[in-house]
Amino acid sequence: MYKKKLRGMYMSKKAFKYHFDPRESPRATYLLCVIQWGCNGLPWIHWVKNGRSHAERYFLQKVFKMRRSNNNINCSITLYLSWSPCRNCCYEMQYFLKKHPNVNICIYLARLYYTEDEEICKALKDLSEKKVIISVMKIEDYIYCWKTFVSGNAAAGSWFKDFESQINKNHFQLKRILEVSPL
Repeated sequence: MYKKKLRGMYMSKKAFKYHFDPRESPRATYLLCVIQWGCNGLPWIHWVKNGRSHAERYFLQKVFKMRRSNNNINCSITLYLSWSPCRNCCYEMQYFLKKHPNVNICIYLARLYYTEDEEICKALKDLSEKKVIISVMKIEDYIYCWKTFVSGNAAAGSWFKDFESQINKNHFQLKRILEVSPL
C-alpha cells in the first residue's frame, strides 16, 4: 500500500526518469531518502543531488543532522541511489553507523559505480558486512519512488518495464561483488 505524499521535497518526473534509468549513465548521483524515527514516527522524505560534495556525504553530514532526533530512539534510513556509493562514501557510512548505533540503513541502487574497481567493490562488501542492506532496485522500488518522491499525481506508467534485463544484470553483478572473498 502506498501512502499519499509524505512531508519533504519532490523531484521532477524528467529528472527521476533520466537519473534512475539503469540503462543510462548520467554524471550526477541522486539520493532519495526515507527516515523513520521509532516504529510509529511519521516518515520524512528528502532528496539530494551531488554538487560540491557527494550526495551520500551531504546526506550524512547535513540532512540527517538536520532531522536528528533522540539518540535513544531507533532510526531506519532507506536510501534509493541512482549510483552505488564510491569507496570513500562507503567508509563514511561505516563511520556514521559507528557513531549512531541506533540507526539502520537499507540501500537500493539503480546502477553500480565502477564495478571493475577492486577498492570500490571491497568497500561495498565491507559496508554490507556492517549490517547495511544493499540491493538493486526492482520494479516495485521504482513504483514506490515514483509515487513517493516525484512531484505531481501522474501515474507511473510503464516507462520502467524495459528495465528488467538491466535490473537482472545489476543484481547478479552486485551479488558477485558482495559474495567475493578477499584475496
